[in-house]
Amino acid sequence: MVNAVLYLVKTGCQWRNLPKDFPNWKAVSMFYYRAQKKGVWDKILKMLVSKTRKANGRKENPTYALIDSQSVKTTSSGEKRGYDGGKKRKGESDT
Repeated sequence: MVNAVLYLVKTGCQWRNLPKDFPNWKAVSMFYYRAQKKGVWDKILKMLVSKTRKANGRKENPTYALIDSQSVKTTSSGEKRGYDGGKKRKGESDT
């Protein structure tokens, strides 16, 4: 079941498209959602992070984190603009 979930995460395939090598997709999805509800995936991830950090000679828990964000200007304020696809207006010339 865990291998089926890891396959889904790695490939991004849909539940119903799981290869026949894995259990029925309904069973795998029930297993996944039950584990998610119980917090199993979060516990596994935290354990893997601390184990990896220890193996790399770092402290078990990170002391800081970086968050990347991007600002996007909205078009709701300001003048109306359009896109003409680089077309020339009537009467315009290259010279």
